[in-house]
Amino acid sequence: MRFEHIHYKSATGKFSKITETYNFHKAAAVLAEYGFDCVRVVNDWRGADFLAYHAEKGITLPVQLKTGLVIDKRYFEYPELYVCFPLDNTGNWYLLKHQRLYDIIKDVASGWLNTKIWTERGGYWRWTVPEPVRKALEDYAYRAHWCNLGFRECVDMAGHKDPDYHNGKCSCAGR
Repeated sequence: MRFEHIHYKSATGKFSKITETYNFHKAAAVLAEYGFDCVRVVNDWRGADFLAYHAEKGITLPVQLKTGLVIDKRYFEYPELYVCFPLDNTGNWYLLKHQRLYDIIKDVASGWLNTKIWTERGGYWRWTVPEPVRKALEDYAYRAHWCNLGFRECVDMAGHKDPDYHNGKCSCAGR
């Protein structure tokens, strides 16, 4: 039996449990590179879709998984809630507290908080963001790397060669 590669766009479109499952595994793979073990939560426990446990630091983060940048007034109820989301097909996933994300938006894209969708429905989302927002999120970006040891090259999730591999800084170097 042969399985076909599922393209992200065909798995998404309309948000579904399939999309959430797909995104969970993508996010968990990225976070595993940074020492996290992720476990899905079935019923959005305290706003979280999954828990990210970091054994070395001894902490567990409750994480709301999104398909893009989302702020939502419902999440203010959970001050320890993190959000995790991809942006712009860069291969980066972002992980930060929802409150911190809100503060960043308030500082660099405050117009978003004056939109009808935010004021009337309490939420705002973007799948692409302007440069000031991207710059403000840099410290919260995570990216996975896979090493093709047979060819001695390292690539990130977007398929770009890792420039640090030859500098000995790639996470795969020396494996």
